[in-house]
Amino acid sequence: MKERNLILLSESEKKSFKPHFLSVKETEKAEKHEKELPTANIAIGGETYGFKNGLFGVNTEVTRTGFFGGLSAQMLNNRKFFAGAELPSGWECENAEFIKNKKDSPCGSCCVRLTNGAIKQTSSVIALRDGAVYEARALVRAVGGAKISFGVCGCEQTFDAEDDGERYKTLSFAFTGKDTDNGAFTLSVRGTAYVFAVSLMPADNFYGMRRDVVEALEYIAPTSLRFPGGCCADHFDWKECLKLPDLRTPFDGSEKGFMLRDTYHQDCADISLNEFIMLCRQIGAEPELTVSIILSDGEDARRLVEYCNGETDTEYGAKRAALGFNEPFNVKYFYVGNEIYYFGCEYQSDGVKAALRTNGIVNAMRSADPDIYVVPGVVADNNLRKWSEDYVKTLDCKYDAVSYHRYCGAKPEAPEAESVSEDGVEDIFKDGSDTGLDYIQNELFKGVIMPVNVDEWNFSWGCDANSVMYLCNALEFHFLARSAEKYGVTDARYFMPVNEGMITVKGKECRVECAGEAFRLLHGHKNGTVVSCGTDNKDLDVLCTKHGEELFMSVINRRSNEYEIKINGYTVKECTQITLDGYSWNERGFDIKRCGKPVVTGHGMAFLKLVSVKD
Repeated sequence: MKERNLILLSESEKKSFKPHFLSVKETEKAEKHEKELPTANIAIGGETYGFKNGLFGVNTEVTRTGFFGGLSAQMLNNRKFFAGAELPSGWECENAEFIKNKKDSPCGSCCVRLTNGAIKQTSSVIALRDGAVYEARALVRAVGGAKISFGVCGCEQTFDAEDDGERYKTLSFAFTGKDTDNGAFTLSVRGTAYVFAVSLMPADNFYGMRRDVVEALEYIAPTSLRFPGGCCADHFDWKECLKLPDLRTPFDGSEKGFMLRDTYHQDCADISLNEFIMLCRQIGAEPELTVSIILSDGEDARRLVEYCNGETDTEYGAKRAALGFNEPFNVKYFYVGNEIYYFGCEYQSDGVKAALRTNGIVNAMRSADPDIYVVPGVVADNNLRKWSEDYVKTLDCKYDAVSYHRYCGAKPEAPEAESVSEDGVEDIFKDGSDTGLDYIQNELFKGVIMPVNVDEWNFSWGCDANSVMYLCNALEFHFLARSAEKYGVTDARYFMPVNEGMITVKGKECRVECAGEAFRLLHGHKNGTVVSCGTDNKDLDVLCTKHGEELFMSVINRRSNEYEIKINGYTVKECTQITLDGYSWNERGFDIKRCGKPVVTGHGMAFLKLVSVKD
């Protein structure tokens, strides 16, 4: 991939920026455009309403390769042997007995008994850097005496383990890595031993997370992170955070085949609530949590709020402090339920029953902290509107906004009836309307001003980054920013930044994609006032905000033609371009340039700083 140019950072940001991921490299010189281009005229109108900074949130769901193979520093899949039929999934086994009695394991999972045997995992996630330090670890119990050897090929260590009557023993060592892709981790036993869990991570991991991915998230600068996401919330037990990561019980996601399809439908809960809070603090984002109405009842949800926000003299505030977190986490945003209308078990077909459950949970949560911001979810699908109407009519708890999910299409390989063509994406949001938001504001909450949080949005879930997705994302962000007055959209959460659009993690590489760079550059609108504007070119989509004496404008080109931009009454102080190497589902190359004159390239974007021309 070509080197990138890091631009539009303040001087202090430039000094503190230490990239460990692939992105753009700073340039000082503006590129000159010598050729004559057709002109697109943009007219500036009046000020309207304040730009909603809450649009810069992201939804970090434990799903697919977003965590394992993405954010997580853990390199071993199914490391607590939770998944498997005859043998643990993802492991080659020799002289191994797969024990499914979860009471035998300190992790509450399955385990492996080896007698002069071995287990081995080979994976592209096992990718080591030359000279970097790694830690290998195993939770074992020897039967009698046993020699236990484990590690990455060429970097193993052997331990003499005795049966000392303890439930388990932790063996660990650090080693210096050799450049490795698609590496292999092996654990072998001479004698007999139970193996409960294994681990392989960089020694400099940040609370179990990859440093480069954490830095990439900090770079794109989301204002908030939602966790554990959407569908995962119905399987995620927050109380596992009260245990050390090695002792947490994995959770089963097999009920939703699409959710944890890359990890044998399980997750080891290595990144739980405490680690999530540390991530938010590190990157400067507000933490937001989803409470399942299936997995949690009122008391469980109350304890969660108390754990997050309670003082140390409360029961669960004391538990938090005992783990080393004396100060409250101060989580204000709580989503109650996620897509209940699709996956809500007994509540899925009964909006009244779902609302009664929600009432009890929310009231209990507010007893722990009355100031939390509560967001239940509604749906606008034609065949499910009755559910939403029954749900809203029955809700009598205090809530502050409603959640709405919108995706634009499906992956290119999806059935034709579900997919959207490259040309189709070019025309998306052109009429400035959305049938779902129309229904929510003009029918479901007719006569009521109800804030809407579009807490899942993207072209589609489960897609790798590409230039068509980027264009769709940029157009959707513009649409949401212009929807504050029309539809009451106050917040939005991009789903999902890691390995599904903004940041791609493969082996040793972590790369900020075009959609992530656009998201970062769009931050120029923060704290501004949206200004109405129009253009004589239907190919361009324009968003403009006022910041004191300056305007910040982002211009998206829906088509392949290149245009020079003219803004009557204003001069361009600075122009930055996103230019694509190509526009297709299979193309992800791009560049970012500072441009000598305001030009927007085919399917690209231009970010302009404008000042008024003085008479």
